[in-house]
Amino acid sequence: MNDRTIFSPTVILTAGLLMALLAPRIAQSQNPLEADAVAFRYDTARAEIELDYGVIERALAFQQKGATWTAVTASKVEIWQNGSVAQRKDIHDTVRFTGTKSQLDSAGANKLLGAMGFAVPYIAPTAAAFIWQRGENLGKKGFDTIVIPITLPDKDATKFSFSGIELASSVEKSTGTPGPFEKAGFIVSPNPSAIFGENYDKLFYYTELYVPQSSIGPGQSADIITEVIDATGKALISNIQKVQLTAETVPVLLGIDIDGLASDSYKLRIRAKVEDAIQAETEKAFFYSSGMQLSEEPPPPSNSAGSDSVLFAASDFVRMTEPEADDAIAQSMYWAGEFDQKAAKKLTNLDEKQRFLFTFWRTEDNKLHAEHPLDEYRLFKRRVDQANKQFSYQKTPGWKTGRGRVWITYGPPPNKGIQTVSFKASYKPYITWTYDPDPNIRLQSGSWAEFDFVDRMGGGNYSLVSANVIGESYDPNWMTNEALRLAH
Repeated sequence: MNDRTIFSPTVILTAGLLMALLAPRIAQSQNPLEADAVAFRYDTARAEIELDYGVIERALAFQQKGATWTAVTASKVEIWQNGSVAQRKDIHDTVRFTGTKSQLDSAGANKLLGAMGFAVPYIAPTAAAFIWQRGENLGKKGFDTIVIPITLPDKDATKFSFSGIELASSVEKSTGTPGPFEKAGFIVSPNPSAIFGENYDKLFYYTELYVPQSSIGPGQSADIITEVIDATGKALISNIQKVQLTAETVPVLLGIDIDGLASDSYKLRIRAKVEDAIQAETEKAFFYSSGMQLSEEPPPPSNSAGSDSVLFAASDFVRMTEPEADDAIAQSMYWAGEFDQKAAKKLTNLDEKQRFLFTFWRTEDNKLHAEHPLDEYRLFKRRVDQANKQFSYQKTPGWKTGRGRVWITYGPPPNKGIQTVSFKASYKPYITWTYDPDPNIRLQSGSWAEFDFVDRMGGGNYSLVSANVIGESYDPNWMTNEALRLAH
């Protein structure tokens, strides 16, 4: 990429994927890195993956020389197919800012965007990883990684199908200057965080409808039905636009007013109706943050220092011994993000640990609009107690077992989603938990979260061997590998 000089706020993002710990909670917009990836049909042998990545400017390590501030980025994108790296590209970009230190600080919330393109064969599973190297003056050096599973479009040119959906913060007519976000004569500025409402009350999207040769011609058209779906499957917003089927690839762009939605996860569903029949369909999840309290929602708990000090003094945390606090922190990390996980490692005494636990669970109350203080902690504690009761093995408490951790993190699986196989030739006993679709849980593949546990020693201690949830160890061939392990 060429050097860029930044003088004004930039609002664009990028996409990427790789194995990273992504907690099964709704993503927060404070994350300095944002990424998304979308696949389009390139030809019958290859798909085109567009990876959009974005970084908040305050995450860059700027060095000053006179009135110019310079930050050098070092990152890379990897495309994974069938369990291994198929392609890799490095990103070396120099970002410059001219101004004072205070001006630089005030520009820290700006988003710097970029894009990468890859042509890949139609091989499943496919994922993309955006790997960001932290700067030296931003604390401990290391890497942050965002992993995104990619659904490749149908390569069958004899039937209707859609590409993936790219969510965007804005769509504007192109000036004619080529750029990474130009599509069908428009500049489509991606929104890789998939969070709307806080900065954008209109959701734009871009997708492509692939048309079989037999359906192309003058007068041929399709109705594009766009709907915003809530968690129950109810369509809250609906729009129909007609497109002419004049080519094998028909670009579809639309902006939808979503102001007024409640803070929650939703799905954008797009369908193509031709001659009174739905011929193709695609979906994508997004999150809306209203930024205001709706009348039907319970008020957020008080954050005043006085009320919290009283709550803390009356809470379970102040009565914990240090070993109990250590266990409570280790358990709480099942719900924690990277920031809290790092902070927990720096705690040195009992008072710090007790106050950390209280602050962590009061923050969860605020994020999830708990009706009463520490409601989220009480829910979490019930799960821990249930895990200890059901999954303890010899001297190992249930919360430390594979099934216990999954139970605490994702909740109990529905009864219909539990499959136990006590005996099967060439296999040790195994259990599979399948959860109902949940927009808050990001998956490597499929629509249902699935966790597979194997009792390798035959004594009732089941280990997690595979899960299709991002952040978990995923082995789609786990049954074959377990059979080979047993054979040897």
